[in-house]
Amino acid sequence: MTAARRPLKKAPAAAVRYPQPVKTATLAVAAEDAAAHGQAARFQRVFESAYGTEPQRQLWVSFPDKEAAAHASLLFDRGQAAELASHPVQARVIDEWFAASGLERRKDLQIALNLTPSMLSRKGGGDKDLDASVTERMLRHSDLLVRAAEVFGDDGPAWMTKPHPLLDGKTPLEFASNEFGAERVREILSAIEYGGVV
Repeated sequence: MTAARRPLKKAPAAAVRYPQPVKTATLAVAAEDAAAHGQAARFQRVFESAYGTEPQRQLWVSFPDKEAAAHASLLFDRGQAAELASHPVQARVIDEWFAASGLERRKDLQIALNLTPSMLSRKGGGDKDLDASVTERMLRHSDLLVRAAEVFGDDGPAWMTKPHPLLDGKTPLEFASNEFGAERVREILSAIEYGGVV
């Protein structure tokens, strides 16, 4: 009996740490790509402000698309996120994260990070350490907001704040209050982007 030969898989494209150097001869990129890369860069700066700029702390890895030279997909480094999620975050970082998020209302910030209005009302938050669960929620929603920007461009934050029928009428921000809900939001975003079944 002869064994059937499996076709060889293509080697994955080499990973490039985000952010990539900008080349002057870059072709025009889709608005969604520019929005997603900009969103990832803003969040990267927030987490660098909170935890330092060590090279291993890069949260998004960019994979160049060989078929479309002007396109590069972003991949969230879950291993790096898991390491950061175990550390508390200073309250002052909340305002920086909100500014980077593109969310328009403080109420959406409260929903995303599950913070009380009294915590949000403190000006600047100061150097008080917040529980590591806040860091985990910041990372989870950063990932989702970058993913929404890949699909909707600059309208990604707005999509995250609108009730969705496939999420029991909740907004994606509300539904992603835990990792199981966040995974469902990712599935919907992928289905919208690639025309799959939700």
